[in-house]
Amino acid sequence: MGIVKRNLDIYRTRLVTLGNILGRAEAELLPEDPEKKALLTARLADDMLPLPNQVWFTCRQAELLLAKLNGVPVKEFESDKASFADLKALVAETISRIEAQTDTKESFAEGKTTLELPGMPTLSMSGQDYIDEWLTPNFYFHFVTAYDILRAEGLGIGKVDYMSHLRPLLAAAAG
Repeated sequence: MGIVKRNLDIYRTRLVTLGNILGRAEAELLPEDPEKKALLTARLADDMLPLPNQVWFTCRQAELLLAKLNGVPVKEFESDKASFADLKALVAETISRIEAQTDTKESFAEGKTTLELPGMPTLSMSGQDYIDEWLTPNFYFHFVTAYDILRAEGLGIGKVDYMSHLRPLLAAAAG
Protein backbone atom coordinates (compact mmCIF):
# COMPACT_ATOMS: atom_id res chain seq x y z
CA MET A 1 0.00 0.00 0.00
CA GLY A 2 1.41 3.40 -0.97
CA ILE A 3 2.03 6.16 1.55
CA VAL A 4 -0.75 8.40 0.27
CA LYS A 5 -3.36 5.62 0.30
CA ARG A 6 -2.19 4.48 3.73
CA ASN A 7 -2.47 7.97 5.20
CA LEU A 8 -5.86 8.62 3.63
CA ASP A 9 -7.04 5.35 5.18
CA ILE A 10 -5.61 6.36 8.56
CA TYR A 11 -7.38 9.72 8.36
CA ARG A 12 -10.63 8.01 7.31
CA THR A 13 -10.63 5.45 10.12
CA ARG A 14 -9.78 8.02 12.78
CA LEU A 15 -12.45 10.35 11.43
CA VAL A 16 -14.94 7.50 11.79
CA THR A 17 -13.83 7.32 15.42
CA LEU A 18 -14.26 11.08 15.81
CA GLY A 19 -17.73 10.87 14.27
CA ASN A 20 -18.67 8.08 16.69
CA ILE A 21 -17.37 10.08 19.65
CA LEU A 22 -19.31 13.15 18.53
CA GLY A 23 -22.42 10.96 18.23
CA ARG A 24 -21.95 9.75 21.77
CA ALA A 25 -21.40 13.30 22.99
CA GLU A 26 -24.64 14.34 21.32
CA ALA A 27 -26.55 11.51 23.00
CA GLU A 28 -24.92 11.64 26.43
CA LEU A 29 -23.79 15.19 27.20
CA LEU A 30 -26.04 18.07 28.12
CA PRO A 31 -29.34 16.32 27.29
CA GLU A 32 -31.24 19.50 28.18
CA ASP A 33 -29.39 21.37 25.41
CA PRO A 34 -30.26 19.83 22.01
CA GLU A 35 -27.89 22.25 20.24
CA LYS A 36 -25.00 21.39 22.62
CA LYS A 37 -24.14 25.10 22.84
CA ALA A 38 -21.89 24.64 25.87
CA LEU A 39 -19.79 22.10 23.98
CA LEU A 40 -19.30 24.59 21.15
CA THR A 41 -17.30 26.87 23.44
CA ALA A 42 -15.52 24.14 25.44
CA ARG A 43 -11.72 24.22 25.32
CA LEU A 44 -8.89 22.66 27.29
CA ALA A 45 -7.13 25.92 28.13
CA ASP A 46 -7.87 29.60 27.63
CA ASP A 47 -5.24 29.93 24.91
CA MET A 48 -6.50 26.89 22.96
CA LEU A 49 -9.23 26.84 20.34
CA PRO A 50 -12.68 25.42 21.20
CA LEU A 51 -14.16 22.10 20.10
CA PRO A 52 -15.49 23.24 16.69
CA ASN A 53 -12.04 24.44 15.65
CA GLN A 54 -10.44 21.19 16.82
CA VAL A 55 -12.90 19.13 14.76
CA TRP A 56 -12.40 21.40 11.75
CA PHE A 57 -8.60 21.28 11.96
CA THR A 58 -8.73 17.48 12.24
CA CYS A 59 -10.77 17.30 9.05
CA ARG A 60 -8.70 20.03 7.42
CA GLN A 61 -5.54 17.90 7.43
CA ALA A 62 -7.25 15.30 5.26
CA GLU A 63 -8.76 18.08 3.14
CA LEU A 64 -5.31 19.63 2.64
CA LEU A 65 -3.97 16.34 1.30
CA LEU A 66 -6.98 15.91 -1.00
CA ALA A 67 -6.54 19.47 -2.25
CA LYS A 68 -2.85 18.87 -3.01
CA LEU A 69 -3.65 15.61 -4.81
CA ASN A 70 -6.36 17.18 -6.95
CA GLY A 71 -5.03 20.73 -7.42
CA VAL A 72 -8.15 22.28 -5.94
CA PRO A 73 -8.68 24.81 -3.14
CA VAL A 74 -9.32 23.54 0.36
CA LYS A 75 -12.95 23.57 1.42
CA GLU A 76 -13.41 26.21 4.11
CA PHE A 77 -15.58 25.90 7.21
CA GLU A 78 -16.91 28.62 9.49
CA SER A 79 -16.15 26.99 12.82
CA ASP A 80 -17.25 30.05 14.80
CA LYS A 81 -20.80 29.64 13.41
CA ALA A 82 -20.92 25.84 13.55
CA SER A 83 -23.62 23.90 15.31
CA PHE A 84 -23.04 20.47 16.77
CA ALA A 85 -24.88 19.00 13.77
CA ASP A 86 -22.51 20.94 11.47
CA LEU A 87 -19.52 19.31 13.17
CA LYS A 88 -20.93 15.83 12.67
CA ALA A 89 -21.75 16.66 9.05
CA LEU A 90 -18.24 18.00 8.46
CA VAL A 91 -16.69 14.76 9.68
CA ALA A 92 -19.08 12.68 7.54
CA GLU A 93 -18.41 14.83 4.45
CA THR A 94 -14.65 14.55 4.91
CA ILE A 95 -14.92 10.77 5.21
CA SER A 96 -16.99 10.73 1.99
CA ARG A 97 -14.41 12.80 0.12
CA ILE A 98 -11.61 10.49 1.26
CA GLU A 99 -13.60 7.44 0.15
CA ALA A 100 -14.28 9.07 -3.23
CA GLN A 101 -10.53 9.58 -3.85
CA THR A 102 -9.94 6.50 -6.00
CA ASP A 103 -6.68 7.75 -7.55
CA THR A 104 -4.33 8.26 -4.63
CA LYS A 105 -1.65 9.74 -6.90
CA GLU A 106 1.19 7.98 -5.14
CA SER A 107 3.74 10.02 -7.10
CA PHE A 108 2.80 12.94 -4.83
CA ALA A 109 4.87 11.40 -2.02
CA GLU A 110 8.00 11.38 -4.18
CA GLY A 111 7.54 14.84 -5.68
CA LYS A 112 7.97 18.29 -4.18
CA THR A 113 5.24 20.41 -2.63
CA THR A 114 5.08 23.61 -0.63
CA LEU A 115 3.99 24.37 2.88
CA GLU A 116 2.76 27.92 3.32
CA LEU A 117 2.28 29.21 6.85
CA PRO A 118 1.11 32.75 7.62
CA GLY A 119 4.02 35.00 8.54
CA MET A 120 6.60 32.31 7.80
CA PRO A 121 8.76 31.56 4.77
CA THR A 122 7.30 29.06 2.30
CA LEU A 123 8.88 25.64 2.70
CA SER A 124 9.60 23.28 -0.16
CA MET A 125 9.49 19.66 0.89
CA SER A 126 8.76 16.22 -0.47
CA GLY A 127 5.18 15.06 -0.49
CA GLN A 128 6.10 12.34 1.99
CA ASP A 129 7.62 14.90 4.38
CA TYR A 130 4.52 17.07 3.97
CA ILE A 131 2.37 14.13 5.04
CA ASP A 132 4.73 12.80 7.75
CA GLU A 133 5.99 16.06 9.24
CA TRP A 134 3.03 18.41 8.81
CA LEU A 135 -0.33 16.80 8.11
CA THR A 136 -0.23 13.70 10.30
CA PRO A 137 1.14 15.36 13.47
CA ASN A 138 -1.45 18.14 13.11
CA PHE A 139 -4.20 15.61 12.41
CA TYR A 140 -3.47 13.74 15.63
CA PHE A 141 -2.97 16.91 17.69
CA HIS A 142 -6.42 18.23 16.83
CA PHE A 143 -8.09 14.80 16.97
CA VAL A 144 -6.72 14.17 20.47
CA THR A 145 -7.61 17.70 21.57
CA ALA A 146 -11.23 17.22 20.44
CA TYR A 147 -11.27 13.86 22.26
CA ASP A 148 -9.80 15.46 25.40
CA ILE A 149 -12.31 18.33 25.36
CA LEU A 150 -15.22 15.89 25.21
CA ARG A 151 -13.71 13.75 27.94
CA ALA A 152 -13.09 16.83 30.12
CA GLU A 153 -16.73 17.79 29.56
CA GLY A 154 -17.81 14.46 31.05
CA LEU A 155 -18.12 12.07 28.12
CA GLY A 156 -17.32 8.57 29.37
CA ILE A 157 -14.76 7.62 26.74
CA GLY A 158 -11.43 5.89 27.09
CA LYS A 159 -8.63 4.30 25.15
CA VAL A 160 -10.89 1.60 23.71
CA ASP A 161 -12.93 4.37 22.06
CA TYR A 162 -9.84 6.19 20.80
CA MET A 163 -8.40 2.96 19.37
CA SER A 164 -11.68 1.76 17.84
CA HIS A 165 -10.00 1.49 14.42
CA LEU A 166 -8.51 -1.79 15.70
CA ARG A 167 -11.90 -3.47 16.19
CA PRO A 168 -11.99 -5.08 12.71
CA LEU A 169 -8.50 -6.50 13.22
CA LEU A 170 -9.39 -7.84 16.65
CA ALA A 171 -12.59 -9.39 15.31
CA ALA A 172 -10.67 -11.08 12.48
CA ALA A 173 -8.06 -12.40 14.92
CA ALA A 174 -10.74 -13.78 17.23
CA GLY A 175 -12.81 -15.25 14.40
